[in-house]
Amino acid sequence: MCSCSNTALSCCSEKTYVQDKVCTNWLLPAAGTATVYTDNMATLISGTGYVKNEIGTAAITVTFLRSAAPVMTAITVPAGGSATFTVGRFDTITVTTTAAASGEFCITVRYSM
Repeated sequence: MCSCSNTALSCCSEKTYVQDKVCTNWLLPAAGTATVYTDNMATLISGTGYVKNEIGTAAITVTFLRSAAPVMTAITVPAGGSATFTVGRFDTITVTTTAAASGEFCITVRYSM
């Protein structure tokens, strides 16, 4: 049975949390999809970041996937625009466009060890 007091918690496992920041420029010279982030830890993570669609004429779609399964969530960024996100329980992030485009992607991920 778990018990809590003002001085200690019992039955609560201690976890070590790690935070990493990854930033990269991305480029799609034609219509297509590029993977901009893949989690190699095989653990469920959460992340906060932004994506810029700096050069191009078409909107991009940023897709957050879990085990390459159906889309968990997606955001659309217009040409010349940017967007921020906070998302959890994903392992892959892709950028898709219908025309040549490039920009910047940055994410700070958090996970337990």
